[in-house]
Amino acid sequence: MTRRYDNRRRERAAARTRQRILQAALKLHWEGITEYGPLAEEAGCSVPTVRKHFPTKEELFQSCTRSYAESLTLPDLESLGKIDDPSERLATSVAELCRIHEAMFGYAWHSAHLRDDSPTLDAEMTAYEALADAITQILRPANPRKSPLVRGLLDFLSYRALRLSGGLTPEEARDELLAILRPLVLGDSESQTTNAKKESESS
Repeated sequence: MTRRYDNRRRERAAARTRQRILQAALKLHWEGITEYGPLAEEAGCSVPTVRKHFPTKEELFQSCTRSYAESLTLPDLESLGKIDDPSERLATSVAELCRIHEAMFGYAWHSAHLRDDSPTLDAEMTAYEALADAITQILRPANPRKSPLVRGLLDFLSYRALRLSGGLTPEEARDELLAILRPLVLGDSESQTTNAKKESESS
């Protein structure tokens, strides 16, 4: 009985250590830090302990990706596509995508730099890019030739530039992006009508 109890206690302790390492990795990966040394220090354990639980960085990336995905609510693309009013569809879609951009802010930058060396991160970035592709299709730009420009503006790098180089808050970045996209997606005449309506409502 004592031996069985000890085994269970060791298993619980190991599970807690693994979870502590995983949480430390999520924090450091947001900052672009992937080395085992800083990870062990952040988790309060040794490098051999980290390697015992995650022998390779790829295994660590896989666990981090699974863990973070459980906390992230992706946009409902079907519901976005069913919004009849083009202006409302644009505003809602951009808001949803910017929400994901903000949630992925540090992880996307880290993953983009390491995707060539990690199948897990490459798959994550491919799915992330597919989300922006889908939003572009949902917006249905008035001039289809503007679709590549719209897609570029929806990319996480555009959002990141507004946040960092532009020094904007998440809300400001979303609003500026929406203002840039409005004439491209709705067409100049409808965009002007929408802007006039918003100004009238705010006055």
